[in-house]
Amino acid sequence: MSLKSKQSGIAMVEVMVTVAIITIGVSGMGMLLIRAIQGTQDSSQHSQAMWIVQDFIGRMRANPEGARASDYVLDPADIDCNTPPNVQCAATPAGNAANCDASLAQMATYDKWITTCGISDTIYDSPADFVTNPQLTSECTQLSARASSYNFQPDCIQYRVTLNWQSKHTQGAINEDDRTNINEYSMIVEFN
Repeated sequence: MSLKSKQSGIAMVEVMVTVAIITIGVSGMGMLLIRAIQGTQDSSQHSQAMWIVQDFIGRMRANPEGARASDYVLDPADIDCNTPPNVQCAATPAGNAANCDASLAQMATYDKWITTCGISDTIYDSPADFVTNPQLTSECTQLSARASSYNFQPDCIQYRVTLNWQSKHTQGAINEDDRTNINEYSMIVEFN
């Protein structure tokens, strides 16, 4: 009789070790994929936030007299998305840009409304539709000593335009508010 025996096949212990190593590797890849998707979404929302702020500043620069008259001061609580402004100076279903003779204040009112609300609730027509709970604010941060020829008040020569939005990050928190992260993007615009 030979004391030497041949091993044939794979022992159960080897199979279990292999399964454990593969399980750890696959779960790590899954977590990596989840983090990559979350990072892509956060980057996308940050890009949309930049676009919203820059679009609003572009609208202000297109109406500098209205901006200097502080018509672009915006508090999100003052905007009602269910009630569009009376004068819509753009090529929208309700407005006709060719026949528009709106005042500077009416143009500012429309600009604030369209940037915050968009045209329709049934289609995605505004960048704000792609940002979670956007809150656009605009405040006059510096007044000039000279009086405006438009409203005879001191000119607003500097605005801070800010967009706040939410993203979910912390999963281990018990309360919903603790799982939410508030993001902010802001720019300063000056008028002379």
